[in-house]
Amino acid sequence: MPIRLRSILALCLAGFWLPMTTPSPTTAQEAPQLTKEQQEEEAKRAAEAREALTTLRNLLASRSEQQQAIKEQKENLREAKEDATRKELEAKIAEAQNKLAQTEAQLTAISTGVADDTFSTRQGEPFDLQKEIVSLAEPFVKMMKDATATAREIDKLNATKSEAERQVELSRKALLRIYQLRSALPQPTGDKDEKAKAEDLIEAAHLEAKQKEWRKRLQEAEDLTETADQQLQIRMDQQLNSPSGIGQFATDFLRTRGLNLILAFAAFFGVFALFRLGARALLFVQSRHGIQRNFAMRVGGLIYQVLTVVVSLFAMLFVLNMLNDWILLGITSIFAVAIAWIGLKMLPAIVEQTTLLLNLGAVQEGERVLLNGVPWRVDRLDLYTDLVNPDLEGGTFTLPVRELVGLHSRPAANDEAWFPTRKGDWAQLADGRTGKVVIQTPELVQLVELGGSRITYATADFVANTPRNLSTGYRVEVTFGLDYRHQAEATREIPDKISAHVEAGLRKMLKGKGLRNVQVELAGAGDSSIDYEVEADIDGDFAHLYEDIEREMARLLVEACNLNNWTIPFPQMVLHRSA
Repeated sequence: MPIRLRSILALCLAGFWLPMTTPSPTTAQEAPQLTKEQQEEEAKRAAEAREALTTLRNLLASRSEQQQAIKEQKENLREAKEDATRKELEAKIAEAQNKLAQTEAQLTAISTGVADDTFSTRQGEPFDLQKEIVSLAEPFVKMMKDATATAREIDKLNATKSEAERQVELSRKALLRIYQLRSALPQPTGDKDEKAKAEDLIEAAHLEAKQKEWRKRLQEAEDLTETADQQLQIRMDQQLNSPSGIGQFATDFLRTRGLNLILAFAAFFGVFALFRLGARALLFVQSRHGIQRNFAMRVGGLIYQVLTVVVSLFAMLFVLNMLNDWILLGITSIFAVAIAWIGLKMLPAIVEQTTLLLNLGAVQEGERVLLNGVPWRVDRLDLYTDLVNPDLEGGTFTLPVRELVGLHSRPAANDEAWFPTRKGDWAQLADGRTGKVVIQTPELVQLVELGGSRITYATADFVANTPRNLSTGYRVEVTFGLDYRHQAEATREIPDKISAHVEAGLRKMLKGKGLRNVQVELAGAGDSSIDYEVEADIDGDFAHLYEDIEREMARLLVEACNLNNWTIPFPQMVLHRSA
């Protein structure tokens, strides 16, 4: 062993073993007694030090051999004269120097516990995003390549076998063609001239050469077919007898990385749930003390939500890093980069949604917004916004804030209705239907007509049908005409008598309740009658009698005509004859 190497080993042995030499009796008495755990730790460190010394000794010997080999190669390079030999020696020297550099790095790591590349500065190195992504994806691609190696090899052998069988078929066709041509050659006879004999010989020689050539090709194709078939059979047997491929990959993945994946997801969802619980606690404190959400609180809430996702993702990456699962770590990192890239592409939409979340957009908290034709109050503006309609059953639902993009809100007016009707009201729709509202939810409104039939409308369609709410009070109007012979009393006496008779009849029908007013007005002079409009105002409690009251008023008007001998005219057409 060289003197320099022995000196280095002596120094290393002295550095490791001097602290562990047996102390003098005086030192042993003064030193504190070690616990059992401390003694085990010291023994473990001593064992590790001995293993490190053994590795260090082997690396030093290997470095000396590599340095000697490089020295010999350089001497050979100086003596070499041919360019090919010089290039070969230069390549060997470069490879040996690379190995020597790796050995030096291992020596540094074993001796100090710190790698050179960790200590060296990297400020001057440019950052290549594509290179970094490739380095992250490389373990996963290699894993998939190894998992599909057998299947790809079998597919390749199948393709080789098919190609070889095609070549065999072509070779046989070519040989058959050559055989047919040789059979058709004329037999040599004595009556041919020398030129014809020479041409026959040339043709025969050519066909014989081609026959030999294609027989060789046929043999090669048959050999290739047989070889590919044997190799394919071997691979198929290996695949059947030993688990491999995607199935084995899935099994190995679940056995080796399944637990890592579960722990990583547990870390992600655990941190996420912890942050969400914190958010709910803050909301509880806010509602308990009646604290109003201002701009600063909205900004803080938005930052908190972003931190929830980021910290949860970092927790997942931290667990995978601690488990040294570089494949899952690479997949997760690529997934995170993809999300960030998608976020950049969606930046305009994110900015608009962020404006809404800060209560600075077109939709603001506490205001009235029209969604699908139905008005809603923005109860809480957040990533998932709460909308409320107090007049609807189950009139509270939550939707993502992105659904509010493009909408506009406004402050609600005093005593402004949130829906045309309420449950139990009677409504008359533009399509002529009249019924009692028994169900009205954000999705549908159901009416029950007299007689029990049920009609169901989509809530937006119900609102678009301009419902007339009869339960708040309503007016029944009937148009009635009398003959022109009663023209003298048409303006005062007849309206008073009709009004008195209709009012008395309706009060009797309603048992003295619900009738607010009866009014008779001269509507106009028609072509064949004097027309009156009879109006009766009824309380909403009698909304279910709307059609009955309308028919009763028509009956009372005819009855009044009979009592007062008033004539109800027929439609008339007057013809004038010219002189």
